[in-house]
Order: sequence, then structure tokens, then C-alpha cells
Amino acid sequence: GAELWSTPSCGHTAGGIAARSTPSTPGRQDTCVMPVTLEAIDITLIALYFVGMAAVGIIFWARGGGDGGGQDEAESFFLAGRSMRWPAVGLSLFVSNVGSEHLLGLAGSASATGVACAYFEWSAALHLLLLGWLFAPVYLRCGIATLPEYLGRRYGPRLRRWLSLISLVLYLLTKLSVSIYSAATVLTSVFGWPRWIAAAGLVGLTACYTAVGGLAAVIVTDVAQSVVMLVGAVTMTAVGFGRVGGMSGLRSEPPPSLTSEEWSRFFHIYKPPDDPSFPTLGMLLGQHVAGVWYWCLDQAIVQRVLSTRTVHHAKASCLLAGFLKITPMFLMAYPGIIARKLFDAELYPANGTATPNQAFPLLLQHTLPPGLLGLNLAAAVAACMSSLDSVFTAAASLFCLDLYRGWLRPAASPHEVVRVGQAFCALLAVLTLLWLPIIDVLSDQIFLYKEAVMAYLAPPIVSVYLLGVLWRRANATGAAASFAVGYTLGFGRMAGEVWCKLHPPRPGSAADALFVRLHFLYAGLLLCLACLATHAAVSWAAQGADGGEGRAVDETLLAKCSCGGEGGRRAAPAPKDPAP
Repeated sequence: GAELWSTPSCGHTAGGIAARSTPSTPGRQDTCVMPVTLEAIDITLIALYFVGMAAVGIIFWARGGGDGGGQDEAESFFLAGRSMRWPAVGLSLFVSNVGSEHLLGLAGSASATGVACAYFEWSAALHLLLLGWLFAPVYLRCGIATLPEYLGRRYGPRLRRWLSLISLVLYLLTKLSVSIYSAATVLTSVFGWPRWIAAAGLVGLTACYTAVGGLAAVIVTDVAQSVVMLVGAVTMTAVGFGRVGGMSGLRSEPPPSLTSEEWSRFFHIYKPPDDPSFPTLGMLLGQHVAGVWYWCLDQAIVQRVLSTRTVHHAKASCLLAGFLKITPMFLMAYPGIIARKLFDAELYPANGTATPNQAFPLLLQHTLPPGLLGLNLAAAVAACMSSLDSVFTAAASLFCLDLYRGWLRPAASPHEVVRVGQAFCALLAVLTLLWLPIIDVLSDQIFLYKEAVMAYLAPPIVSVYLLGVLWRRANATGAAASFAVGYTLGFGRMAGEVWCKLHPPRPGSAADALFVRLHFLYAGLLLCLACLATHAAVSWAAQGADGGEGRAVDETLLAKCSCGGEGGRRAAPAPKDPAP
């Protein structure tokens, strides 16, 4: 039997990182999901996919990483020579976001609560517009290569190093672990592979083509992966609707574990303010904090926009990705509801532990014929690898450009920086595999876990960027204070939530109100308001006290925050930060 991670439950109290139910016994094979025997056509499709991804890395390595001949080698490796066009970048933005945690987690959350989880996907279109029309013009006209570099120019080198270190830690603990958790769950459930083999194969192959090909190879593979993923999701959704008799058949009769009223609520976006999973008020107010960070301020996503040749291409790519983000509700959330309809007894046994994260594997195994099964397995692998390659390239960029060349070895040659980036990809792959034993204790609700961590840790970053772009009086002293207050409160909320889960507080106590019943979306909003207030107040009080460090961006640069004028100009090379 295959060794599986503990499986989730739909029941929890406050929708945070510690929201979990009694886990299944580690090391046992769940009775609802048994390994399948693949037909020759399925094996052929999966093999062709892996061969194609490996070939991309080899081709770009043979071409010198996709450089444009004579361009700076480091810029070519980390930013694809700033030569990418909007269709490729738009598809890459989409597929970098929609990873295996979406295929597994969104379907699992939808099988537990309905389509309300799709609000996270639809709101991304607003954040992409904010990226294209507010932040991208600033980034491209600054000529930056990493987002912490903007902080270095705006506030000084100290904030740049802080953000780089924080981002690397967050990548390792959240994005990499979540992607590997999801993909390994699918592969282990479907094939019965040991989880270490599945995880090591995915991480190793992704790190290889990322290290040898750079961002250009990543974007090209993302285009192919987006096609595979979308085709696979469309076919599985179509087959699933066919099994239940279309939308009318899906909504007609509730599963045995639900009443008609409960089943009807599965098809409504709105949830009451005290809903434990997806309160609509919390999503309207608090979800945008994490969303702005994820889409506008995270290197793994914004690096694609930084590689475009002009601001016009950047805006067009954001529009394309925004339209594509409408699809996950229909291609990933509805399949989860279909799984609840078809496999209610397996997902929610009367005398067992609920396992909504098995919704996607069950659909793969029991609804798809040969050929389509192989296509959708390839799509699941594509989703995982697209998320991993985004993090690998972003992490290598942050380490090499902000910490290694920007701090440790300012005189490093472009060739040396690229080699260090390749070595760092390998190191990150090893650290990811070493983190796997810890995944079991993170959370049973993988989709909510990821959103909760972003809600707790994104507010300080959102504060320093928003005020840095929009308010000329924002300075380095205020930004440092915002970081200090935000991360003290954010990590405190996370620690308190885990502690209260292990040692339940007295109902009605302050600890119960703050760490158990306060939903993470409301907590994230309060944290963001606290960071903004701290940043503004300290900046106002410290005018002139930081020796001009906080005014590193001049009036001309700040005036370029709007989307008008100079929109088609190529990005200019960024000046180096002053020595720390």
C-alpha cells in the first residue's frame, strides 16, 4: 500500500492554519482511493509530457539560456532578456498561479462547502488590473529585476534585504510545501507510488529545467503546461457533468449526507459573515490584502511581468490572465461538487473521517476513460511543475540579485551570478524534500492553510509598497516600524492559533475570541490596517530623521505611478543600490 498524508475534513472553527479534524492514520491506504492500472495510451501521454519538459530545458541550455546575444547573462537568465510578449506572459501568469493545490484544494473545498471558494479566483482579476495599471509601470520604468530592489531604491538597502529573506522563508514554508503536498497526494493516490519518489521526481525535474534554462525556459514550458492543464480540466469537467446529467441533474437531488437546503447553498457564492470557511464579508474586505501581495508584490508572479518588452505588453498580459482566472470556478470548483454528488459515501463516510481532498483523485480514477486519464494526470503534473518553477526562479533571483550580488559579493560577474542561481535551485530542491516530513502537521485544509498564511504575513509588505508608491512622505523609518509591528502581530496570531488548537481555551475568553473565532480574513484586514497606521504615523513623525534614506525615489519617478505617458518605453537598466 502507498503511504499517504493525513486527509482533511470540512469541519473547523475559524478557518485558519490550525483548523483541522482528526487525521487519518499515517501510513495506511484509504479505502476510497485505490491505485489504478494505466493503459498504454495513458503511459504514452505521460511519458511524452515528461520528455517534452526535459527537452525544453536542454534546448534553452544549448541556446545559452535563451539570451538575446550580447545581453547581460544574468538579465537573460532571470528576466528572459526583458523580451517576452504578452500572450506567453499572460499564460505564464495564469499557470504559475493555478497549481496542483488548485486542482486538489479547490476541488476539495468545493466538495465541502460549494462554489464560494471560487471568489478567491474571481477577485484575482481585480488584482491583476492593479498590477498592470499601477504597479507594473513603476516596476518597468525603474528597470528593477526583483521586487525587493524597488524597496532598496525607495527606502534603502536594509528593507531590501529584509524582504528578500522573508520571501525566501515564505516560499519554502508555503508555496513549495503546498505544491508538493498536493501533487504527491494525487500521484500517491492514483499510482500508489511512495510519496518520496513522487515528490523527488517532480522537484528534481522542475529544478533541472529551471536551473539550465532560466526564466525563458520556464515561460515557454508554462505556455505548454497551460494548454495541457486547460484541456485536461475541460475534459474532466465535461465527463463529470455527463455522469450527473448536466447542471440540472447535479442540482436535482442532494447527496445522502446533505439536506436539500444544504445542497442548494452549495451553488451560491454568498456565505453569512460568521461562516467558518468562506464568509462573503470577510472575502470582500480581507481577502484583497493577501490578493494584492500575491499578484502585485510577490516575485514569483511579478517576475513574469518584469520580463515583458514594454509596459503595453505587461498590461495586455495582465488582462489575459485576468480573463483566464474566471475559468477555475467552472473547471476546478464544479468538479469538486460533482465528486460530492458521485462519491459522497467515499468522501464523507458515516463512521469515518471526511476526506474532501480525495475529490480530485476520485474523479480521475472513476470517471475518465483511457487516454483522458493520462491527459488529466499530465495536467496535474503540469500544474505542480508550473508552481514549482515559478518559485524556483523567483527564489534564485532574490538570493542572487538581492543578497549575493547586492550584499555578499557586489563585484560578482554575471556568469558567477548565474552559476550561483543554478546551485541555489538545487539547494532549494533539497530543502523542499527535507521539509516533506513536516507537511503532515501544517493543516488538513490545504487551500485554507495557504490563504491564512498569506493573510497573516502579507500586511507589512502591502503597507510598505502601497505607501511607497502612493505617498511621498513614506520613509524608511516608517517602513521598518511597519515590518516590526506587522510580523510581530502576524507570527503572534499564527502561534496563538496553533497553541489554542493544542490547548483549547475557555469559551468566551479573550484567547477564544482572538485565536479561535476570529476568521483569518478579518484578522488579515486588521493586521493590514495596523501596518498602514504604523507606517503613516512613524513616517510623519520621523520626517527628516532618516537622513533622506526614505526619499530614495525622486519626484520624477513617483510621478510615473499613473498609467498615462511613456507607456510603451522599454525598461531602463536599474542603478545599483548604495553599498550597505
